[in-house]
Amino acid sequence: MAIEKMVMLNIVGPKSYLNEVAKKVVLLGAIHPVNAIEEIDTTDFTFPTTEDNIKALEDVCYIRPYGEEDDYGDLSKKIKSFEEIYKGVEKVSLRKEELLYSMDDMESLICELEEKISYKYNILKELRNKKNQLEQKIERFKYIENLDIDIKELYELNNFDFKIIKIQNDNIPKLKYNYENIPSIVLKIYSHSEYSAYMVFTPKSLYIESERIFKALSSEIIEITGEPRGTPSEILKGLKTELNKVDENISISEKKVKELLKENNKKLLILQKSFELEMKGKEIKSYTGVTEEFFYLCGWIPVNSLKSFKNALKDLDNKLIVIKKNSNEINPNLTPPTKLKNNKITKPFESMVNMYGVPSYKEIDPTGFLAITYMIMFGIMFGDLGQGLVFVLAGILLKYKKSRVNFGGVLTRIGISSCIFGALYGSFFGFENVIPAALGRPMENINKVLIYAIGFGCVLLLGGYVFNFINCYKRKDIKEGIFGSNGLAGLIFYICFIGCIFTKLTKSKFQMPAVAWIIMFITLIAAILFKEPLSNLVIGKKPLYSESKGDYYIESGFGILEVFLSMLSNTLSFIRVGAFAINHAGLFLAFSAIASMMNNGVGSTLMYVLGNLVIIGLEGLIVFIQGLRLEYYELFSKYYEGGGISYSPVNINLL
Repeated sequence: MAIEKMVMLNIVGPKSYLNEVAKKVVLLGAIHPVNAIEEIDTTDFTFPTTEDNIKALEDVCYIRPYGEEDDYGDLSKKIKSFEEIYKGVEKVSLRKEELLYSMDDMESLICELEEKISYKYNILKELRNKKNQLEQKIERFKYIENLDIDIKELYELNNFDFKIIKIQNDNIPKLKYNYENIPSIVLKIYSHSEYSAYMVFTPKSLYIESERIFKALSSEIIEITGEPRGTPSEILKGLKTELNKVDENISISEKKVKELLKENNKKLLILQKSFELEMKGKEIKSYTGVTEEFFYLCGWIPVNSLKSFKNALKDLDNKLIVIKKNSNEINPNLTPPTKLKNNKITKPFESMVNMYGVPSYKEIDPTGFLAITYMIMFGIMFGDLGQGLVFVLAGILLKYKKSRVNFGGVLTRIGISSCIFGALYGSFFGFENVIPAALGRPMENINKVLIYAIGFGCVLLLGGYVFNFINCYKRKDIKEGIFGSNGLAGLIFYICFIGCIFTKLTKSKFQMPAVAWIIMFITLIAAILFKEPLSNLVIGKKPLYSESKGDYYIESGFGILEVFLSMLSNTLSFIRVGAFAINHAGLFLAFSAIASMMNNGVGSTLMYVLGNLVIIGLEGLIVFIQGLRLEYYELFSKYYEGGGISYSPVNINLL
């Protein structure tokens, strides 16, 4: 439940080393680049004025964006062709030292691979193309397989045009309706559930009129011209024999190509990854500024990656100027990116936080708080040992079989919470007489469940106020932190609000006089109402109001009303936690009652199964959404902004 500390790196070096530095930065995979021109414009890009640095300092006045274009077109096409060749080949892991930095080295490796692989692979492609052509011919000849006539003679008629057409069965009634208008002899030769094939003989002088009618019927001409003489069955037999020979040659060719791919698998991967490194290096260079002699590179890096950065560039240590700055030493307009750091239990819930917004760098990461509270809420609302186990198994399946790590992790954890509360409720797949209830059954304690749900919500809302106070403290925001409705004044007001209602409803012996409550509430309302002039007075800022007094107090007056309403609505919203716990048990009771009325062993069993499926699928989804709603609207609105920038280093995956 933390955000990793970031450091700004300013790197200056000779322009001739830019390509190498860019690639080393990519392989390091820890630097979130920042536009160097923008960084320099903020006057934060500084480094010591020494005799060695004087030239770089002078040149910074002539800095411009990096704009040199390299021609990767031919290289890219060749690599894509190789990607097609080794598609499906098992990938191997590479070491950084095995990658190629030079375009010449990549071209040399391509030539080597082309000489070894491309020739035999092209032979295989030609064989596969030939197979496709033969299969298409065989497919076309199935329509006329039963004709006992030399097909060549039909196409060599002097006065008639001959063709075979295919018409969808939906259009056949139209064909029959137009028989007398078609200046052709039409013979049906093949039937299928979706279409039929016909032989058509048309006098050449009437070809155009006939063609117009067949086009209107959306007919498709079956091309079988250019075949050797013989009956269709004889030709078909020859085609199948030829296809068998081609299949044998393909099998031999595939074996040879696979052997070559296996021998050169690593070289192929080195080529692909080296080119990817080239492209990623180009991305890094797009953020740099350059002069005639120097390059200027900026980026954020986590503090714990500084040692790796130093090791990655140790060979160029005496060639580069590297300045490190903490986030509090740079211009506030440059916001550090956010890299979340959470333990294995809470990490999957980062995806739920990011759906709302990425935490800003100087904001508390809410992942841990959301994870704990969400799991508890889901468990309370969907407490069942058996159904919880289904969620656990589904989560494991999603994580390890479908590679849905985040969603699978969340599902597993809320499933475990559901199992725990199911054991406390004594519920197993809806049945409440299988295991004892350690905590009690929701349907038997409806009033208590609803009251405890509101009490649970009060505790969470108090936590939200505390988090907001801490966030305001980190931002040095006195106005919202001390006097704001979600700050210290709002927190005390809410505590007093809960305390007043609690003591009145329980008729506690520790009753405060009504006058004392009124004085406290008026004081806190005044603090919230006058938050802007009071905060400006504390920090010595003038004028005390950023707008006219009339506008300010009208707006603040409505704001006070909103505070009252939101406190009440936010608190009562948590009653749904208890309501869904009761609903969960009640819904199964409905299915159980139907099963009992059926008075049939198989039918009753199926009804119980159906009930569990509906509860797991439909109610599980509803509870999942309701839990998110409470987190986002009742809690996040109190303390979380989510206006940060996600940490996105430029990197490359070497497997």
